[in-house]
Amino acid sequence: MNSTSKHILLPKPNIFSFSECLHFLDRGYDDCLYTLAGQQVLKPLRINGEKGLIEISETADALKARLLTGTLSPATIKQYITHWFDLERDLQPFYRLLNQHQQLSKMSSKYHGLRLMGIPDLFEALCWCVIGQQINLTFAYRLKRRLVETYGTSTTYKSEQHFFFPDPEVLATLTVDELREKQFSRRKAEYIIGIARQFAGDKLSKHDIEALAGSDQRLKRLTKIRGVGPWTANYVLMKSLQQSDCITYGDTGLQSAVSTLLELDRKPTKEEIDSFFEPFAGWESYLNIYLWRTLS
Repeated sequence: MNSTSKHILLPKPNIFSFSECLHFLDRGYDDCLYTLAGQQVLKPLRINGEKGLIEISETADALKARLLTGTLSPATIKQYITHWFDLERDLQPFYRLLNQHQQLSKMSSKYHGLRLMGIPDLFEALCWCVIGQQINLTFAYRLKRRLVETYGTSTTYKSEQHFFFPDPEVLATLTVDELREKQFSRRKAEYIIGIARQFAGDKLSKHDIEALAGSDQRLKRLTKIRGVGPWTANYVLMKSLQQSDCITYGDTGLQSAVSTLLELDRKPTKEEIDSFFEPFAGWESYLNIYLWRTLS
C-alpha cells in the first residue's frame, strides 16, 4: 500500500472534543500554517528532515490521520498530533476542580473536551508571540502570513500551497529593513532576527529549555531573550512545552475574562489573578485557555 493512502489512528482520550479543538483553531482568523475544511484540518509538518502534509479527521473513537504528501513516518505523525492536541493528559482532575467552582462549573459541560492546542515548535511559538505583541490579532495573523509566505517553503496538494514556518537559518540572515518593508515594527524585526540567530547558532533550543529543572528556571532563561517578557515566556511554556502551570499575565483576553467574572470595572491586578487561579494549582494553563474560550 502506498504510504500516502494509509490511515493512522490515535485513540481519543476520555475527555476530548475534536469540534472544540477545531473551534479553537478557527476563531475566524486567517492562519497560514493549517487549513480547516469542515471537520478536517490539513497541517504541513517538517520535523527532523521529514516533511509532508497530513489530514486529520475523526471517527467515533479515534483521531484519523492521513499522509497526503511527503515522507513523514507514522511515528512522527503520531508524536506530533499527540503533542498538538495534548492527547496524553488526563483532564479528570481539572474537571473535578471546575465542577467544585460555583462560577466556573458550567465550563465542564459547555466546553467539554477542549484541549490545550499546542505549538510544538519552540522557534515558531516565540516568533508568533513577538509578532502578536501590542497589536490586534487580525493584524498579527496578517504579519505572520507575510513572514511565512515570503521566507517559508511549501508543499502543494490539489493545486493549493501549504506553508512551513521559516527556518531560523533563513530569518537569521534578514535585515531589519527587510522586515520593516513587511510592516513589522523595528523592535519586532530586531527581536525576531535575534531569536532566529540564537536558534541558528545553536545557542537556544527546545531541548535546552526542557532540560532546565522547574518553571522558575525556564522562565528565567526565556526572559533573558531580548523581546521575551513574562507573558511570552508563560505562553510558550504552555503552548510549546505543554506546562500545565502557566498564566499569561498581561494578556488582554485573560484580563477581560477575569474582570468579567470578578465583576470589576477595571483590569484585574496580578494579585487578583493569582487569587482567582489559586484553586486550580497545577492546572493554570487549562484554566487560562478555558477563560479564553469564554470570549469567543
